Amino acid sequence: MRKFIKGMLIFLLLILLSVVVGGYVYLKSLNPSDISLMQRGGENKQQNLTRINVLILGLDETSLTDPKRSDTMMVISYEPKTNKAYILSIPRDTRVQIPNYGIQKINAAYPIGGPRLSMDIVSQLIGQPVDYYVRIGYEGFKQLVDEIGGVEMNVPIDMNYDDYAGGLHIHLKKGIQLLDGEKALQLVRFRHGYAEQDLERVKVQRDFLLAVFEKIKSPVTMVKVPTILKTINQYVETNIPPTLILKYMEYALKVDKSNIKTATLPGTPEYIDGIAYYITDAAEIKQFMSDLNNSLESKKNDVTADKKIRVEVLNGCGIQGAATRTADLLRQQGYEVVKIGNIEGTIYNTTQIIDRTNDKKVVEELRKILKNAIIVQDLKGNNNADITIILGKNI
Repeated sequence: MRKFIKGMLIFLLLILLSVVVGGYVYLKSLNPSDISLMQRGGENKQQNLTRINVLILGLDETSLTDPKRSDTMMVISYEPKTNKAYILSIPRDTRVQIPNYGIQKINAAYPIGGPRLSMDIVSQLIGQPVDYYVRIGYEGFKQLVDEIGGVEMNVPIDMNYDDYAGGLHIHLKKGIQLLDGEKALQLVRFRHGYAEQDLERVKVQRDFLLAVFEKIKSPVTMVKVPTILKTINQYVETNIPPTLILKYMEYALKVDKSNIKTATLPGTPEYIDGIAYYITDAAEIKQFMSDLNNSLESKKNDVTADKKIRVEVLNGCGIQGAATRTADLLRQQGYEVVKIGNIEGTIYNTTQIIDRTNDKKVVEELRKILKNAIIVQDLKGNNNADITIILGKNI
């Protein structure tokens, strides 16, 4: 727990604050004539912008002597032509080949070769260029959350965990609430109690990032920019030029939350020679990234996005991480995943789609995603989810 904690804390808040708010302040410092020149072109200017991929590096800073590994790695991709974006989490234990160092976990790339090597390895992994990075620390996390007035979040479960040796104490109640800095810190650190610990924690952290994004766009937060920027400057390092921030900022601020996809790189947690790795498959990643990029480039919303179909995904196959990966895939397609969990005591051979909607179009869309699944009608069933997916061994 302690190894992950410090690296993750600051990233969720600082990436958008550093890029969006920093650019905002810089823009305000320009002369009116400069701003006028920059704003000329309107939609044509937006269409001339190209897609940008940024690697977020959250460092493990628990010790002054240990190498600082990037225990948080996320790629944020923004497409100006469609005004869509995605946030792709890359598990820190992802098994990769690093030149001259052999098989390593991907978080070792940073202490070996810094941001440049981290960007190169991630680019090779996902099959597309990553030219920019944002590196962040953690000390200002609580202060920054408090400075923006807290963040409203739906805490998914009751969270109770005490690590007296590590000085970690988490006590949060389930439900929608306004989190101050201390409580937000507890939320992003919690993992014990989730069915799939690290993978579900990453999902909660992405939800927190989206909530921060919404808060930052509010006029109330913009008034606090000078104070926030002072704190940001202490903890953020990036190679994104200020002029480039300015080019994208105006449009990025207009991205609707529903047009931001979130996902985790597909893979499976495994132990190899006693070491925990996250194992990926190149062909699976290629198809996954193709689907993710298509959703970014499409000017139309997904068919299911307006339906607000509520889905729960239950792991009945016994394969660790299967439910979380499937949930990420469904979110890409516009479904609202309301629950991820495990089926205890039973292993299912066949994936089941339990339908309570009687909507044939939605069911057929799901069958395209979940090949070899069988449909079970439950129109009289009483459940918070419109559709329950039980993953079987044939996924």
